[in-house]
Amino acid sequence: MERIGVGLLGLGTVGTGVYKALRNNQDVLLRRTGQLFEVRKILVRDPYKTRQVEGVQFLITTDFHEVLQSGVQVVIEVIGGLESAYAYVRDALTAGCHVVTANKELIAKRGKELEALARQKGVQLLYEAAVGGGIPVLGSIGYLLKANRVHRITGILNGTTNYILTEMEQKGLAFDEVLRESQEKGYAEADPSSDVDGHDAKYKLAILARLAFEAEISLEDIPCRGIRGVTSQDITLARRLGYAIKLLAQAEQYGEKGPISLRVGPALLPENHPLAGVNGVHNAVTLEGDWVQDVTLVGQGAGEQPTASAVVEDVGNVLRLPRISGSTVEHPPVLSGAEEGGSRFVVVETEALPGLAGAASLRDKLEQINLEVEQIGTASFGSSTVLGLVLCHWNASYTNILLAELGIEVKRLEHYPVIGVRKKDRVKEAVVTG
Repeated sequence: MERIGVGLLGLGTVGTGVYKALRNNQDVLLRRTGQLFEVRKILVRDPYKTRQVEGVQFLITTDFHEVLQSGVQVVIEVIGGLESAYAYVRDALTAGCHVVTANKELIAKRGKELEALARQKGVQLLYEAAVGGGIPVLGSIGYLLKANRVHRITGILNGTTNYILTEMEQKGLAFDEVLRESQEKGYAEADPSSDVDGHDAKYKLAILARLAFEAEISLEDIPCRGIRGVTSQDITLARRLGYAIKLLAQAEQYGEKGPISLRVGPALLPENHPLAGVNGVHNAVTLEGDWVQDVTLVGQGAGEQPTASAVVEDVGNVLRLPRISGSTVEHPPVLSGAEEGGSRFVVVETEALPGLAGAASLRDKLEQINLEVEQIGTASFGSSTVLGLVLCHWNASYTNILLAELGIEVKRLEHYPVIGVRKKDRVKEAVVTG
């Protein structure tokens, strides 16, 4: 039996879960790895804070150097944030310690530098929990899909926004109302901007794309849009036309080492897409490769137990898995996020719009000027009417064309990418009464 010293940085929600998992599943880890992992020091900011786990006071310190001097071989970073976490991880790697982290911002912004340092020192830097919580997506890419060229990633990478959109659809509630509810339940932070504005998903996509495409990804390369502008009316009309609206993180590479397209934002998925039915706080990722075709992973994307599970799995693997080479293309060509081309679901809200007959007439009118309409529907919500159009071959100029052709006062015009337009033999028109 080999004893492995562990230093734990942070004892919040995730840190507490990690400590419990290491303690409660110590026999499982020992049986499967032949190694006994012992937490020797726990770094915290406030040593007097009441803890959710007993018997740890003698392990607690506020001095990071005490952690390194306690004979640890593995350092687990779950404090979050950027600057302090970066300094701790850098110093741990420099000291020859393996590092496991759940810090998506750290890996998205400083991962390349830290991975280079880990290679230089001959140690591991593992971060499965930084992307999918309990979903083993990085392990799937790095270790289980070695024979495949992954060319497309589509993911629901933020449980908070997925919960909000699910509640808006199922209960017909407004965004602000569901956001308040999710904050009360602890699904959303007091400042929810990282989640609802898409930044959390952007960090995770950058990590995924770097590993899958072996290319250095800059956060500035990823167009990002959140869900604040999505309404329950949009969701209802999209669902009646056979689609679900999800906050999607998408990455695609066109040919080996070819240009890469990246995007985070709300988009429509056909109801038969494997991610369309992923609801609540669940996360999911679909990986498409040249031989495996497509693999979808679904699970809890956040919370004490799922995140702690991913961290402890990395701890159990840190001395057993071969290191990923970490080779990257320094300057991959990056596309604009596919804002042009493809299909769009266009939502037009107005006070007065004819019913389905009028919508069908508008469809004919638009097709006469070469705007191809895949689907069309109208919905009534109180005093407002909402028109929904799925338009092919999207161009930014279509917005002004639509406004000119409608000839009515428009209260709101919004558009969303459509991922995989429904086949023409399934095209339908819909009238929805809200």
